[in-house]
Amino acid sequence: MENKETEHYTSDRPIFSEKEDAFQRYPFSKRIADTITNRKSKDSIVFGLFGAWGEGKTSVINFIKKEISSAGDEYIQITFNPWRFTDEAALLTSFFNTLATEIKKAVPIETEEKADSPSKKKGWLKRQKEKWENDKEPLKTNKEAIGDLIQKYGKLAAIFGAGEAAETIGKAISNVDIETLKSRIEKLLEVHKKRIVIFLDDIDRLDKSEIHSIFRLVKLTGDFSYTSYILSFDEEMVASAIGERFGTGDKKAGENFLEKIIQVPLNIPKAQPDALKKFCFKLVDNAINLNSVELKKDEVQRFVYQFTTNVLPRLSTPRLAVRYGNTLSFTMPLLYGEVNMIDLMLVESLRVFYPNHYSFVKDNSDYFIGSYSDGYDRGNNQEKINDFKEHLEKLGKNLTKAENEKVKDLLSNLFPKLKTVFGNYHFSNESYNEWYVQKRIVSTKYFDRYFSYAVLEGDISDIEFSILIEKIRNNDSLEVVSAKISEILKTTSADNFLHKLRSQEKEYDWNSSKIIAKALCDFSESLPSEGGMMSMGFETPFGQAAILILQLFKNNKSETDLFDFAKELMLYPKQFKFAYELNNWFRSGDRPEEKLFSEEQYQELAQILTERAISESGDDSIFEKFPEYISYLGHTWAERDKSDYDEYVKTYLNKDENNIVSLIKSYVPTIRSTAKPEPYKGDLSKDRYDYLVSFYDSKELYDRILSAVPIEELEKEEQSWEERGERDFTEINMLRQFLFWYNKENEKKASNTV
Repeated sequence: MENKETEHYTSDRPIFSEKEDAFQRYPFSKRIADTITNRKSKDSIVFGLFGAWGEGKTSVINFIKKEISSAGDEYIQITFNPWRFTDEAALLTSFFNTLATEIKKAVPIETEEKADSPSKKKGWLKRQKEKWENDKEPLKTNKEAIGDLIQKYGKLAAIFGAGEAAETIGKAISNVDIETLKSRIEKLLEVHKKRIVIFLDDIDRLDKSEIHSIFRLVKLTGDFSYTSYILSFDEEMVASAIGERFGTGDKKAGENFLEKIIQVPLNIPKAQPDALKKFCFKLVDNAINLNSVELKKDEVQRFVYQFTTNVLPRLSTPRLAVRYGNTLSFTMPLLYGEVNMIDLMLVESLRVFYPNHYSFVKDNSDYFIGSYSDGYDRGNNQEKINDFKEHLEKLGKNLTKAENEKVKDLLSNLFPKLKTVFGNYHFSNESYNEWYVQKRIVSTKYFDRYFSYAVLEGDISDIEFSILIEKIRNNDSLEVVSAKISEILKTTSADNFLHKLRSQEKEYDWNSSKIIAKALCDFSESLPSEGGMMSMGFETPFGQAAILILQLFKNNKSETDLFDFAKELMLYPKQFKFAYELNNWFRSGDRPEEKLFSEEQYQELAQILTERAISESGDDSIFEKFPEYISYLGHTWAERDKSDYDEYVKTYLNKDENNIVSLIKSYVPTIRSTAKPEPYKGDLSKDRYDYLVSFYDSKELYDRILSAVPIEELEKEEQSWEERGERDFTEINMLRQFLFWYNKENEKKASNTV
């Protein structure tokens, strides 16, 4: 019986069909196949397909095979897997036997004389050697088997052993006699109109001596007419391995050797960042959904910010995405409920994308959860701080400067105590308790639990992007900049464009930042905002545009007009939704020092946004026009001027007795889930009820409900509660839920009175 647990994991298997191609490798593969099938020359050709492990070389080979197969039966495709053999003799024998067997299948002709016994085999070998050394045998009839001729090499290799076989074959090839034999094979291929395509994959998985044997084999047989080789391997790894045998004995010597063998060197096209990101987040969503993991909006927001900012730049191959998705699928069911899930997801990203740092964290907990106090006068333990920085420098020696900054930021988010190392911060007992309650990895009680068990179509031209940045830095008009962005977006996705913009986000000065921010506001209406992780949209182009503007503000925090520009952005976007998104990100940050503005300034931004909402509501109300934002708009309005807010609500409720339904509905949370395509309303839960009646008198709300809906209708049946959004929301059920909590509240008051 099939184990359903395996369905939680993604197979890291090569793909075969064009519809499975998520990284635009099929056109590249088809071009190689076309090159082979369109060739008129009979000369052999050797292709080198270069790429690191996990980049998709085998998938490209599968695509090439499929395209060649569609070209007709003229082509004999032979796949030889070289890493199944332990010595050179077995390698050579198997190669020639495989070649002979496949050709015999394609060209079934009379077979050679049998050599079943050792004595017969010895006699055949003796006669064959004499024939090769003394006899210039003429070409036989067209019944001579190509496979039989080729298999003679294999028999020599099997009897003499790899070294002697190679030497014997080498001598034979240098003789006129073997040239005649070679000509026979080539003539038969020509007569039967056959071309041979030989694939050798996974060469970089062999050891050094085996790699050398493979290339010696290719060099030995690579000049056969009507034959094409496609060799797939990691160029750097193979060049280093064979370099020891030639010239100066280094990697450069290996590269020089490869240049003599490979006639057409080709690199696997890099997977686009946008495609890799979508692929990776799809796997993350699968892991979350398959394991029934529930995450709050602020948790998703934290993960998406950290992952897209500090981890995503390290995603270079589909294999890394698969490894990360499978890692989450394995760890989530083991630790769900036992640890902070966002910390777990970020720790696992550290393991996959920064493996050396992960190992260091695992084995050196004191640097991450221990104290940096010297234990006497509350000063810092400078020796420990210096030791840690030295370790961090060593760990990052193979990373770029930007990558070192990103992994430092990721570690600081996971382990807030590191802010003492990088910024001289100190934490109160309340912080330690908060970490414990949230099951954070930085808590000494939870740390051990976390360790106990990838110019193509759609890419952006660097030249065109440089022209855009030049226009921005030259302070060209917003119209000129927007026109250039519009031109770029005609040839690429918004995802790719924003990824490119974000890659240089620390390089923009304040004037440039303001132009970029306004330009993004102008395009916000056209930016996709639906979907993403848990369907909350944070990593969509819409969400990423807002995050980029937040980063621009953070990078220019000392500018005197920072707040004035923030106020302007509450009104500038044509779409209220994007203005709110910016406001939401401006308010992000766990600690006061991470905030952009003061509480008074945040209230001023809220007031501007609220007045805009009222204005855009027209004859309607904000409860009908902007129900999704009412918790924030209503809360901040009541904080500023409770009587003014109460008057607005009262006027609205008095306008129509049924407006009480819209008011309460605006406080029911909107649920977003990958399990359902569209957002949907949830329940009026106890905490939502409490939040609602903290603004409005519960008795007045109750009376207005009874004015709108007869009590008999409300009491007709019991209220019901949603389970994971499987039941459709109804307004009448929402009102019944309100009555349920209202009655509970009154029962509690009555019992307290008694």
